[in-house]
Amino acid sequence: MADRLIGWDRWLFEAVNHGHRNAVFDAVMPALERKATLLLAAVLAGAALLVWGGAKGRWTAATAVLAILLADQAAGWVKFLVARPRPCHVLPAVTLLNTGCTGSYAFPSNHATNLFALAVVVGGLYPRWAWAFVPFAAAVSYARVYGGAHYPGDVLGGAVLGAALGALALAGTQAIRRALGRAPRAGGATSPTRDP
Repeated sequence: MADRLIGWDRWLFEAVNHGHRNAVFDAVMPALERKATLLLAAVLAGAALLVWGGAKGRWTAATAVLAILLADQAAGWVKFLVARPRPCHVLPAVTLLNTGCTGSYAFPSNHATNLFALAVVVGGLYPRWAWAFVPFAAAVSYARVYGGAHYPGDVLGGAVLGAALGALALAGTQAIRRALGRAPRAGGATSPTRDP
């Protein structure tokens, strides 16, 4: 069964990395997955939450930072344990768009892990924004496969791990807020909690 899953993963990687090539994606995908672009977007979103988001925005920013720290560290540990080589070390003629063939391991994708953790946090506290964050995380994950850095299984594993850690960070910070006397309502404003 494991061999069959690896075979499907490889087949799907080759279909995306070779079969979906076009000039538009060749221009857009590297920009979409570039770390500088993602960092700039995160800084701008964080600044907007801090300046205009009030108390809820500040807690959202803090929860997002916690989620990304957890996600990034966990992905690094899992990479070390699994030690799956990147496609460019295993497959012939991989098209690499954004980076060379790096020596780091492939599973799970840090990009996918971090972005899905962020999507769960933002979607949990601002549900009306989930429509933007989840597709963005999925698009960057696709770009990692299209650009030759990861197998589809790497980004899928990262998405699951990131979503779980985002939910953990969200639950943790909500528990802290309740303990401090202000509990967030899912997708709504904060409300005071009172002990009987």
